[in-house]
Amino acid sequence: MKKLKTLFLGLGLSVMFIFAGCGKAPVDPAVVSTIESNRETLIKEIAMSDAKADLVNITEDDYKIKADEFENENLKFASQDTFVAAVNSCLAAEDEAGSITGYDRNITVSGNPEDGYKVTELLGYTGRNVNMNIAYDGDLNITDITFSPIYSMGEAMTKAALNTLLGMGSVFSVLILIMIIIYLFGIIPKIQKKSAEKKAKKAAAKANNGAVETNANVVETEAEELVDDYELVAVISAAIAAYEGSGSTDGFVVRSIKKSQSKKWQNAQY
Repeated sequence: MKKLKTLFLGLGLSVMFIFAGCGKAPVDPAVVSTIESNRETLIKEIAMSDAKADLVNITEDDYKIKADEFENENLKFASQDTFVAAVNSCLAAEDEAGSITGYDRNITVSGNPEDGYKVTELLGYTGRNVNMNIAYDGDLNITDITFSPIYSMGEAMTKAALNTLLGMGSVFSVLILIMIIIYLFGIIPKIQKKSAEKKAKKAAAKANNGAVETNANVVETEAEELVDDYELVAVISAAIAAYEGSGSTDGFVVRSIKKSQSKKWQNAQY
C-alpha cells in the first residue's frame, strides 16, 4: 500500500514538473533579438524624444512616413492609435517621474507565437524608475506600450489608503444624500397640506367678505330707494293705515317699494 502511494506521488510530481517546464519554455532567440533591437528604437523615438507633444497629434500622412522608418528597423505598430497611446502613456509617466536618464540593458521577454509576447524593461528617470511594458502579437506587431512609474511599498500603501478613503467617502456621501431625499419625502406632503389649508382659509375669508359687502350693498340700495321715495312711502303708509282702520303708521315700516309686473290693478273698480 505504501509503495502504491509513493508511486502515485512520484507520478504527480513528474506531471507538475513537466507542465512547469512547458510553461517556462525559452523564447526563440531570433524573437528575442528582434525585440531587443526594437526596444532600443522605441526608447529613442518615444521615451527620449523631444517632440512627444507633436507626436500625440501626428497626422495620418506623417504617421505613414514614421511607420516606414520603423519598418526599415524591423519595428511594426499594430495601428496609429497604438503609437499615439504609447506616446500619451510616456508623457503621463514623465509628469510623475521626471525626465529619462537611462535604461537597463537586460530585458524580460515571455510568451509564445500563439499568445503573443510580453516585454518589460526598467528605465531610469530623475524622480523614480519606470517600467516600460510592451505587448506583441504572434507576428511581432506591437499592440500596446505602457510606461508605469514604480512606487515604494510605503507610497503604494498610502496611495491605496487614499483610494480606499475616496471610495468610502463617495459611498457615504451618496448614502447621506439618499437619506436626505427620503426625509424630504416625509416633509413635502406636510408643507403641501399647510399650503392648501392657508389657501382654503384665504378663500373662505374672501367669500365672507364678499357676502358682507353684498349685504351692505343691498341695505344701502334699499336706503337709497327709500330716500328717493319718501313722499311715496308716506302716501302708501297712510293708505295701509287707513285700510287697516288704524290712525297711525307706527305698527309697520315700509323698507322698499317695487313695481309690480301684474296687470290685475287695471281691473280694480273705483
